[in-house]
Amino acid sequence: MERLVSYRYSEGISYAINLLPIAIANKLSHVHFFTGTDPVFAGLHNYIETDDKRSYRNTAHVSYPWNAINKRERTTVVLPLLEDALPYVVIHELGHCLDEILEFKHIALPVNEYAKTNRLEAFAEAFAAQYFWLGHEAEDIFQSDKATQYLFEQTGR
Repeated sequence: MERLVSYRYSEGISYAINLLPIAIANKLSHVHFFTGTDPVFAGLHNYIETDDKRSYRNTAHVSYPWNAINKRERTTVVLPLLEDALPYVVIHELGHCLDEILEFKHIALPVNEYAKTNRLEAFAEAFAAQYFWLGHEAEDIFQSDKATQYLFEQTGR
């Protein structure tokens, strides 16, 4: 993990990663983390506003290599605020990273209102549901989307 400004970020990140199957965590081991500061000011990318008008300066998100000013950057989970290091948020953002690894091909059914935003958020929210809402809650969520549950199970082996 790189660019962590405080151990308090690493606690949430480590906790989240430990919730994932080892095979998925290994697939995500290339992902960088950028925490505790404005990614635009730091030069990570030059996107200012999300599609829904939130500021990238203080919103948890993923910066892909093609978004970076320096195209050699790796996929990076950006957590500008300490509250972004909550395990659910970290798993959601890592879901975007897994989506990239899987070439953005799978279409997950929305598991909540936010997941209805677009295909990318549906995938990330499904991933978070699978590995954060453990047990019967995740099973209830995936009753209508067995294909996504199967994808995550197979990827985790």
